[in-house]
Amino acid sequence: MFGVGCSRAPRQRRARAFTLIEMVLALSLLGMLMVALNIFVFSMAEAWGKGGDERLFDQHARAVTRYVQETLRSSIEGPGAGGLRVAEVRMPEGGNAVRILYTQRDAGRLATWPGRPLPDVDCSLGVIERRGLVMLWQSRLEERYDEDPPRATVVSPFIVSLGYDYYDENFKRWETKEEIEKDTTSGEYKLPARLRLRFKRDDMQIETSFTLPGKGEGATWF
Repeated sequence: MFGVGCSRAPRQRRARAFTLIEMVLALSLLGMLMVALNIFVFSMAEAWGKGGDERLFDQHARAVTRYVQETLRSSIEGPGAGGLRVAEVRMPEGGNAVRILYTQRDAGRLATWPGRPLPDVDCSLGVIERRGLVMLWQSRLEERYDEDPPRATVVSPFIVSLGYDYYDENFKRWETKEEIEKDTTSGEYKLPARLRLRFKRDDMQIETSFTLPGKGEGATWF
């Protein structure tokens, strides 16, 4: 008979269980890792939260500035655009105030009409104490246009004042006025070259500015 070669089956290694000490060490390492992870997460959340108000306030200031700038620019573009002007307007609470005026095809997305929206809307911008930057608006097609005061819409409750920049031709320099300037010769109000928006909320303050459309192109700012 032919001899049959016999091969031994490979000896299977028996799985080695963790010892008690190894399990304790593993649990300790896992616990320290979780503690470190929690500390990191909470520290990042705290750091993010501390700057959250500032970031939101900055975003608000930028958005409002962009809205005002685009709104004023749209008043000088397109057919029938009348541009910007300065005049006294009636206030909702009574009396008159000097405001930057412009006319829009419609009152925009911030306005809420009591009835059907009307075109040809006269608008003005100014700060009212304890209310912020307010847009006054009224359609020229309203029946009581000459009798009723314009409606008021708050653009931002955080704008506490406006600044008006004028170029002094005599001294060849720019000046920021707290009130709209009046021409000493003609007695008419002068449209500023730039508008400054001053935001304030608690201890946070931001000032933004932009050139009014159609004004200030011929001078250099310093």
